[in-house]
Amino acid sequence: MIIEVNTKLLHLEGGININQLIFLSLVLDKNQKSHQDVRQIVSLISDDEIQDLISRGLIVSVVTNNAVIYSSTKKLNDFVMPDKDYFDVFYEMYPVYVMRPDGSKTYLRANVNKCRHLYNTYIGKSEATAEHINACLKFEIEKKTKEGKICYMKTMWRWLVDHQWEETEAEMQDQTKQTYNAYGTELI
Repeated sequence: MIIEVNTKLLHLEGGININQLIFLSLVLDKNQKSHQDVRQIVSLISDDEIQDLISRGLIVSVVTNNAVIYSSTKKLNDFVMPDKDYFDVFYEMYPVYVMRPDGSKTYLRANVNKCRHLYNTYIGKSEATAEHINACLKFEIEKKTKEGKICYMKTMWRWLVDHQWEETEAEMQDQTKQTYNAYGTELI
């Protein structure tokens, strides 16, 4: 069984231990089915650790049919969820329009609903993937602006369809290698 944990939970006020991190990850995962692996993991977590999470207002427990069901509270959901949807951050970062070399003005943010759907399909539930794609976009915009090539920026739809972040990702890694290989070239 693979459990994806959100390391942002480690920064909760008052801190949590590894058992509580895994337990909160299970509670936050809406697709968890009640099967043997989950029960086995939950049985390893002490009642005191779970009670601590309840007393801090992070989870609530409901007893139904001799089964205890734990669910997240608004406080926990607000802490875990970003202030804005990741696509909204991506959308706001993307240039509205560019002036092409021939002098024409091209709007880049067309097909917003299609782009939102495609973006959300790519990232699934992974915050890391969303943050990575957004970081790649930021890098590409900065690079093109610095080089004076922002006029060649693709439309948002084309950027997503072409998986442009994969090319940008390679450039980011290459730049990181060049930075590390440049020992002794920095003036202090």
